[in-house]
Amino acid sequence: MEFIRELFSIPFGYLIGFFYNLTDNYILSLLFMTIAVKLVLLPSSIKQQKSMAKSQRLQPKIRRIKEKYANDQRKQQEAMNDLYSQEGFSSMTGGCLPLLITFPVMMGVYAVNYKLLSYVLRIPADIIAKLTETAKTLGTLSNNEKQDFRMELTVISHFNELDLTGIPSEYVAKISDFADNFKFLGMNLEQTPQYKVFNILWLIPILTGVVSLAMALYSYIRQKKMNPEMANNPSMGCMTFMSPALSIWFSFLFPASVGVYIIMSTVLSFIQMIVLNNTHSPKKVLARLMVDETINSRAKEKIIKNVAQTLDNGNEE
Repeated sequence: MEFIRELFSIPFGYLIGFFYNLTDNYILSLLFMTIAVKLVLLPSSIKQQKSMAKSQRLQPKIRRIKEKYANDQRKQQEAMNDLYSQEGFSSMTGGCLPLLITFPVMMGVYAVNYKLLSYVLRIPADIIAKLTETAKTLGTLSNNEKQDFRMELTVISHFNELDLTGIPSEYVAKISDFADNFKFLGMNLEQTPQYKVFNILWLIPILTGVVSLAMALYSYIRQKKMNPEMANNPSMGCMTFMSPALSIWFSFLFPASVGVYIIMSTVLSFIQMIVLNNTHSPKKVLARLMVDETINSRAKEKIIKNVAQTLDNGNEE
């Protein structure tokens, strides 16, 4: 598991570190990293939008197949696979693939936020080892802060209390500056919101829930317009509220810095969804598909006529 976290965290650590060196602000560096990831994944999002439009066009044919083979699941599945093949449609592109792409991003950001000294500030391992050993001697640490996997966050949180003897001044200044600015709206981002302790950190789960619910409702309303049958399925309503609930739950599990990333990522995804719904709406996508199909059909007809004409001319000679 540690190897997987390292694999995902190294590239995102370098990326966040690059933006941090440019901005000297962790929140901005996290925002720019999130935007960069969204831009890289934009072609996949556009492909997903087109896939959803194709799926909408296929719904009448899918209904007829289900009605025809209502009592034979095997033939029903075979007929649907044949339909997908003929139409060049992949349910993977429209459903699971975007989630599979998003998973390593979330895993990488999660790991980076526990290893900020290593991945973002690029502090040497031996210096980090000295700092963590010094931090463990503090008598003010909670049991949560003493856990090995979050010791770098503990160092940042209690940096002013540490004995820094033997630590080069350049690293002291670098970490001290980072620790002083590792905040968002007055919240210390190394801390984790506690559902039993109501304080300012609750703002992270609240904001996470609000933006996640807004996006989920927008998506549900949009889906209902595109595919009323699917939207009326009880599972769709369940998923609409399950996603925001999971986001809120995650916000109580991880440091506030991870919650800030979830908020940023959700807001950017929401904006992207609205933009793509206008630039690549189902009507526009289907219209373009019909134009392309007409052009391809005419091109094939022209090729067939040319071949036939060539053969006729050859026979006459």
